[in-house]
Amino acid sequence: MSPLAEIRIIAFRELRRSVRSAKGIALSALTLLGAFVASLASVWVEGADRVRSNAASTQAYIELKRAIIEKATGDATLAAFLAPIPTSLLLFVKITVWFSPLLVALFGFDAISGELQHREVRFWTVRSRRASYFLAKLAGLWALVGLVTLALNLLAGTVALARGYVTVGELFAWGLRFWLVTFAIAGAWCAIATFISSCVKTPILALLATFGAFFVSWICGAGGFIARQRESIAGATGLPSQQMGWYEYLYPNAYDTLLMSSEPVRVWLAVGTLAGFVVVFAVAGTLLFQRRDV
Repeated sequence: MSPLAEIRIIAFRELRRSVRSAKGIALSALTLLGAFVASLASVWVEGADRVRSNAASTQAYIELKRAIIEKATGDATLAAFLAPIPTSLLLFVKITVWFSPLLVALFGFDAISGELQHREVRFWTVRSRRASYFLAKLAGLWALVGLVTLALNLLAGTVALARGYVTVGELFAWGLRFWLVTFAIAGAWCAIATFISSCVKTPILALLATFGAFFVSWICGAGGFIARQRESIAGATGLPSQQMGWYEYLYPNAYDTLLMSSEPVRVWLAVGTLAGFVVVFAVAGTLLFQRRDV
């Protein structure tokens, strides 16, 4: 059997098992409930903004949003590109990106460690290559998170559509773009979580190690954000710097703004870097898993 066939079989098995398991059902239900509350909050914020702005026209409201986004990002081109997008969709994609590491950690901490603990890995390693097993676990987790985030975006889009803040065309165009942003970022988190899960035999230790690694990455992103804010205060323009410190590149969520850019070069730079996360941790995990006792 070819490696691709092995990856496909194990990945689909992993996806089916996760969807049907008690943990998967419980986490999905809680996630959907949280997403419904978040979507209502996002719609409420958009409605409140429209009222507070006292905008006489849609164009005036868009101009107000453009000024706010430019002040927050320091990127006039990005602000002009994002301003026409419904506020509720923008807020929800930020919420989804922010919570995607938590979603990945809870769904994937026992992807391999659980089977290592009970020696179930031996059942697969005599029937498939170890590299195929590891890559299939990564692909299965990524696909699962992708399906969950797709459901979340559909839910949020439906709420915004029902309130009249977005049209069907806008929902399809921006909803698909924002889901791809979340999906690309989730891939980096999935690669890290699968790598950690393959290094630890006890699921609870894998969960703690995953949270620890994600927290360190968040510290890098927060440090870069604070540094840029201090630079903006000290600068003459009063706008945040668009330059990221090297340590901020270690935080996958920091690429959401680049992925939403209207400039293809910046988008592909972010995609390439996130793909680098996946490749590095996939290769490292595969090499280590080849040598370990299962």
